[in-house]
Amino acid sequence: AARERIAELAADIVATEGVAALTMRRVAQAAGASRSIVSTYFTDMRDLLLATFERAGDRQAARFEVAVARGARLEECLETLLPLDARRLRDWRVIIAYLGMSVADPELAAIERHRIDGARRRVDALIVRERGLPRGTAQTRREARTLVALVLGIAVDVAFEPGSVPSPAARRRLRDALREHGAG
Repeated sequence: AARERIAELAADIVATEGVAALTMRRVAQAAGASRSIVSTYFTDMRDLLLATFERAGDRQAARFEVAVARGARLEECLETLLPLDARRLRDWRVIIAYLGMSVADPELAAIERHRIDGARRRVDALIVRERGLPRGTAQTRREARTLVALVLGIAVDVAFEPGSVPSPAARRRLRDALREHGAG
C-alpha cells in the first residue's frame, strides 16, 4: 500500500510539473516522510518512474477490459481510454511524459511498444467480436492500428487544451472519427 501511495504521489508530480521535477526528496515531502522511506520501496528514480508509468497504463487497460467483459460496444470501450475525468487526465499526462522519455531509452521504448501492441490486439479482438469477422485479418489489424492512434491523438489533444480540463467534446470527437472510418 505504501509503494502504491508513493507511486501515486509521484504521478501527481509528473502530471503537473513534468518528469524533471520528480525527485526522491519531492516525493518524500509529498508523502510526509523521509527520503529513506521512499528508498525502502523504490531502489532508485528509474524504479519509481517505471512503477508510476506502469500503474497509469495498467489503469487504462483495466478500464478497457472491464468494459469489454460487460459486453460494451467498440465506441464505449475506446471511450474508457480517453481523458474524460481528472484521474484519467492525470494518467494521460504521465503516459505522455513516459512517451517522451521512451524516445531515447530502448528499454522504455520496448515496454511502450508492448503496451501499444497489446492495445491493438484488444481493439482487434473487439472489432472481430462486434462484426463477426475472422480474427486477425489484415483489415481488422489495420483498423485497430488506426483506432489506437486515433485515441492517442484525441488524448494528447485534450491533455494540452488550454486549462487542461477533461472535455466531454473528446467523446464527440471519438464518435465522429469512428463514423468517418466506418467503425461507428
